[in-house]
Amino acid sequence: MTVEEFLKNESAINLKAIAFKMYPNNKSANTYLVNKLNQNDNRRFNKKDAEKALKALKDISFQISELELE
Repeated sequence: MTVEEFLKNESAINLKAIAFKMYPNNKSANTYLVNKLNQNDNRRFNKKDAEKALKALKDISFQISELELE
C-alpha cells in the first residue's frame, strides 16, 4: 500500500493534523492536501508530498510509541 492510498483509505487518520505537519506554513493545509489526494484543480499527490506525509506519519507513530501508562 502506498502512502497516498493509506491517506485516502485509513479513516482512523486525521488528515487535518497530517496536512498541517506536511505544510506548516499553509493556512489551508487541510484543503490543499485533500485537493491533491482527490486530484482536484489539476493538483497531483507527488513523490515530495508522499515523503512529507510519511515523515508526518512517522512522527506521530514515534509519539505514540513513547506513551506510557502512568
